[in-house]
Amino acid sequence: HYLALFQRGDPAEMAARCCLPFDGKRFTITLLGESFSLSHPDFAASGDREPTNPERILFLRYLLDGRYAEPSGAYLTYREFPWGEVYLQQFTGRCLKRFAFSYGARPDLLSRIMEKLPARRLSRSDCGWEVDLMEGLAIQFLLWLGDDEFPPNAQILFSDNFRWAFTAEDLANVGDIVLNRMKRLGAALEGR
Repeated sequence: HYLALFQRGDPAEMAARCCLPFDGKRFTITLLGESFSLSHPDFAASGDREPTNPERILFLRYLLDGRYAEPSGAYLTYREFPWGEVYLQQFTGRCLKRFAFSYGARPDLLSRIMEKLPARRLSRSDCGWEVDLMEGLAIQFLLWLGDDEFPPNAQILFSDNFRWAFTAEDLANVGDIVLNRMKRLGAALEGR
């Protein structure tokens, strides 16, 4: 469905709306520090590596419905986005709990992963990091470590301009994409 819409769409309009380079044949887009080239109308991708299917869908959703906007400096929880309340339970399970329980007892591994991603350390929480999903779209991963009384806890905050780029449903996919990248980096760091 999205591919057909992309093929019929005006690539110059998409590039202007999303503030992406377009050379008349290919868009250039950066995701988590990796560069991808996407052709129009066939949507062939090339770059640092082959994008995953969720990444391809995210690119399509951004090009079709997203819009670049400057961030104001504010960060929002998933719940604060339009329709976020509707998908909050799914986001909590797919992203927040997964992040908390994957790294709540392994802050050393999280730090090594985030340094590879690359990410910027934050002083918020026990172990906080900020990553750039795409140009101008930042995500903060905040982790509070567990102890004998309490399990680990986490929060994921999105720069406020995400509301113009993606829907709440897309943000759950964004969380999965970043967490999957973190998992692959962690496995490589541990030699698995």
